[in-house]
Amino acid sequence: MDDSQLRILKRLSPFSALSDADFTKIAARGEIKHQPAGALIFKRFSHDADSHWLLTGRLNLVNDAFENRPFTETDSQTYGAVDDFQPHTVSAVCEEPCAVFALPKAVQSEIETLLEAAASTAENSLSTGNWMERLLSTPLFEFIPPTNIQALFKRFKTRQVTSGEIIIKQGDPGDYFYMIKTGAVSVHVEMNGKVNQVAKLTAGQSFGQDALVSDLPRNATVMATAPCELGMLTEADFEDLLLNPVIEVITPTEIEESVRVHGTQVQILNLYQPDESQPEAIEGELAIPFMALRNHIHEFSPEIVYAVRGPASLKINLLGAYLLNEAGHTAYVLAADPA
Repeated sequence: MDDSQLRILKRLSPFSALSDADFTKIAARGEIKHQPAGALIFKRFSHDADSHWLLTGRLNLVNDAFENRPFTETDSQTYGAVDDFQPHTVSAVCEEPCAVFALPKAVQSEIETLLEAAASTAENSLSTGNWMERLLSTPLFEFIPPTNIQALFKRFKTRQVTSGEIIIKQGDPGDYFYMIKTGAVSVHVEMNGKVNQVAKLTAGQSFGQDALVSDLPRNATVMATAPCELGMLTEADFEDLLLNPVIEVITPTEIEESVRVHGTQVQILNLYQPDESQPEAIEGELAIPFMALRNHIHEFSPEIVYAVRGPASLKINLLGAYLLNEAGHTAYVLAADPA
């Protein structure tokens, strides 16, 4: 299999939650098929022994009213497998040449077993000290002053949850930022009536910051897959202790000066929301849907400084820069020069 296409597959649900060793074993059970424009991947009302993930290209999904809906690589990152129902509810036709990963449905139960075993191992092996060590070793904490770190652990509120309990629900307003002390959770996204698991998180990992920073509703549902002890921060504490120390603003003039004096490589990221039209192409800028940022974040070069802007609200740009810094990159929010 092509390494670049395997890297794309590794970002998709449920493969993104697998260890590298487990992913290699599972990927070997499937096949990447290269299909020409016009090829039929599956037919509406048919039963299918395989599930299908679009890696590159673009599909048309045709329903029983013969209405077309495009399915793109970004949709793969959001939904996972294409129309993974028995029987299929739509027909899938390649609008352009496509690479599609086909995996027997029988193998998917093995994936779930692997994920459950990994969560159980993490729960048993990570003590309270380990989750703190794991948290403090993340790139994000290079930006956090020691006094903030001390205050952070003092302000965490503790919440105990049972296996199967819903911690946050998609569509609800944001209230807290969560850190997993012990246990494991699964993250699910519902769109167009279909629910996909997009991540599994264990001790030392966090969730809930998107809605706090953006002021948008929760974009996913998080459920405990084992008994958990969670640390919670209010929105005010999160912004004060974690967000504000991480986010800095840069102007076009400051970018030009840094490039001229230090030879800094700078990439402007133009973020846009699903309900916004894609911005017009501007030379030197990279336009990317905000929802796809997480899935592509580790493709960005650590040698480049990123300046985030876009037609979306300033809150979205703050979150984009926060996520990049959290992943170990250097990112700023791009602001206009003073008048």
